[in-house]
Amino acid sequence: MTYIPEDILQSIREAADIRQVVQEFVPLKKRGKNWVGLCPFHSDNDPSFTVNEEKQIFYCFGCGEGGNVFKFLMKIQGLSFKGAAKALAQRYGITIPERPLSEKAKKKKRLREQLIDITQAASTYFSRLLKESVSAQKARHYLEKRSLKDETVESFDLGWAEESWDGLIRFLEKEGMDLGLAEEAGLIIKRTNAPGWYDRFRGRIMFPIRDHVGNIVAFGGRTIGLAGQEEQPKYINSPESPIYHKGKILYGLFQNKAAIRKAGLGLVVEGYMDVVSLWQHGIRQAVASLGTALTEEQARRMRGVTKEWVLLFDGDEAGLKAATRALPICYKVDLRPKVLVLPQGEDPDSLVRERGRAELEKLLKSAVSGIDFLIEAGKTHFGTDTEGVLKTIDTALEAISMVGDSVRKSLLVGNIARKLGVREESLWQSLKERSQKDRRLKRPSPASNTAQGASSLSRPVARIGNRAEEKVIGFLLSYPQYIERFMNLSLEIWLEDSTLCGLWDAMTHIHEMTGGLNLTELYNNLEHAPLLRTVAMRLASDFPPCNDVEIMVKDLEHYCQGRKKQALRKQLLQQLRDQGDSEDCESLLKGLLSLR
Repeated sequence: MTYIPEDILQSIREAADIRQVVQEFVPLKKRGKNWVGLCPFHSDNDPSFTVNEEKQIFYCFGCGEGGNVFKFLMKIQGLSFKGAAKALAQRYGITIPERPLSEKAKKKKRLREQLIDITQAASTYFSRLLKESVSAQKARHYLEKRSLKDETVESFDLGWAEESWDGLIRFLEKEGMDLGLAEEAGLIIKRTNAPGWYDRFRGRIMFPIRDHVGNIVAFGGRTIGLAGQEEQPKYINSPESPIYHKGKILYGLFQNKAAIRKAGLGLVVEGYMDVVSLWQHGIRQAVASLGTALTEEQARRMRGVTKEWVLLFDGDEAGLKAATRALPICYKVDLRPKVLVLPQGEDPDSLVRERGRAELEKLLKSAVSGIDFLIEAGKTHFGTDTEGVLKTIDTALEAISMVGDSVRKSLLVGNIARKLGVREESLWQSLKERSQKDRRLKRPSPASNTAQGASSLSRPVARIGNRAEEKVIGFLLSYPQYIERFMNLSLEIWLEDSTLCGLWDAMTHIHEMTGGLNLTELYNNLEHAPLLRTVAMRLASDFPPCNDVEIMVKDLEHYCQGRKKQALRKQLLQQLRDQGDSEDCESLLKGLLSLR
């Protein structure tokens, strides 16, 4: 894999016409200065999908997808950034003289490819055992009892790890693969009192775990009740590795993201078997968080597909705890969570097998908003006396404290006040005290106040215009580890400065190629775009030290969300001025109201 020089990317941007590209996939009609159509990324009845030729961007006011021509091709055809750039270059007759990776990047890339090759080989081995091995007879019988069809088993590449200490090791040796790398991939474990290794997974049904582009990067293994497994954990998972970070991956997202996006709704379940069983019964919208509490990174990946999610929890105290942990994260990243409490003793797998798809779909219609769930669950578990209500209020306010949209936050606070019979002003005061307490805990020393004040966007942003855009990019160049938190904030839609737009594209290009934002690689890739390179180096060097990075990130995210909504409102207002058709105007007004 090689980089595409920035000057070539700029040539592609200048040559590509987003309307021409989009019209190959979406019928469009003229509406004022824009073009509109039915969104290809969700079930759309009104034409909520807009293409702006002047800015060369698209946006859907229904599902929130938006970006430039590269982003559109990536979404519609499942391409990487490089794949989209190549497709456009071929279309417009542009030659790409690709520049090789640096030695450091080559080494990192080679290691990643080797580890993925090993996990793929292991998956092939496990799949073959499940189909052919005599040792897998009980495993096949177990899957039959769980009513899994061959098509489902093959779609998720399920496999079998035999009850041998070295079955996988012998296979890998036969294939000429490096056992040291197999250990680094988490497939085998080094012996402590003797030379060599032993297999990590033994006597288990194997569930390959895929990353967001479909590479197998890890495994989950489930016991099937064999003798000697009574004291073993039901599931064990691969450890963290250079290719697997469990807090960033959702099981089933790769297989189901297209169906989730089309339906505009996703389901969060607990386990591998829930995802697989729902898929077999035609409900292909489920993901699982790999046995851990939902993380912010996972929630952001969910938001990249759709904002609407239903969390399926048990109705016991453990379910309340899981919701209490997950819902604040959902609200923080601007998801619209609902909660479905399953009948006592049921999980998604058992429910859909025993009662059928229709029953689960019926139950999903009764899912309540996340905040209503916390309120009702709080009443049940904490009681309705004064102390119980206080605990419920505390739980609910904790969940919404990080909501950035002021209108949405106001509606949520009003709902809590009505449901619990308290004054809304009291809740706002409590939220204010929480915020002040958090800031006191994170307050920098007096000596650093000047630097902190210089780097904060909370006050100066409104009056310094495009210098604020420079500060956003400058921060990300100075603190590149935070770039993923900004990938879904649609900077390509609202950045007004063309140089910053080009620099942002280059930054996202590097992120896709290396899994992060490496400044050395960025500067090397900008070698043929001296203006962008100079701007990037200046912004990175001029950005002052930031003593409270988390507060800075929140301020920047809030600013970016505001700029995004401002740009979209401007587009919609222009369409309203240009449009005389009352039916279309009604659709536009709905979109405008959604951006309040």
